[in-house]
Amino acid sequence: MLDYVSYESLQKIDPQSLIAITEKINQNISEDTIPIPSRIESINLLRSIHKYQSAFFFELFGALKSKFLRNCLNYDKNPHLQQISLYFIREIFDDDSYGVSNETVYDLYYDVLQFLENNDFNLKEASKNAIKTMAEKVVCDAKIIVLIETLKNADNNLCQFIFECFQNAIENLKGYISLNYNFNDIFDRLNLEDISDNEYIIKIKQIFRILKNSLDQNDEVEIYNSLTEKYQNIYRNLTS
Repeated sequence: MLDYVSYESLQKIDPQSLIAITEKINQNISEDTIPIPSRIESINLLRSIHKYQSAFFFELFGALKSKFLRNCLNYDKNPHLQQISLYFIREIFDDDSYGVSNETVYDLYYDVLQFLENNDFNLKEASKNAIKTMAEKVVCDAKIIVLIETLKNADNNLCQFIFECFQNAIENLKGYISLNYNFNDIFDRLNLEDISDNEYIIKIKQIFRILKNSLDQNDEVEIYNSLTEKYQNIYRNLTS
């Protein structure tokens, strides 16, 4: 894929050029009539900003994400552009700076997830790789929440994929789980006490069994002790 520049070859971005480059990116992804090469060029420029000016990148991408999603990732007239967009999202998730926020995950995840149902093998695989990377690398509550929410109405194949992703997510943060995730906030968002779908509850129980079986005893004790009394009861029910 010649127009997807390798990470090592991305052009260096100097702070002095950020305004001009930002204007160019915005212009090139603002309309679905812009030529595809120009949109791909802008994705590579965004990748360069992510690499060399990470803090600015997340501020910029927050402002441009709706245009990117509409005119690049979800532009189904050009699967090649969509594939490059998925590669770019995987690169965003592959971030060691803790810069990927809950908002970033919510903004991108469900648009990526839809490609698991795509008939194009390359798009499906790129989507899988982006989600796997998110599970392994991203550190925020939204990661746990979206993986669990995906189980609702999911078939067996998708459930198995999500269980594997969740397992990897926990394995990569052993010893640091309670420091990086607020399970009271996670339980709040999932609204578990109001779920009446028995099949969904069974799938969620499987997730929490994976969590319990993957954790060291100290990790589990810390998570349990961090929960409110209401959520301690729910946790016991989910892991019993």
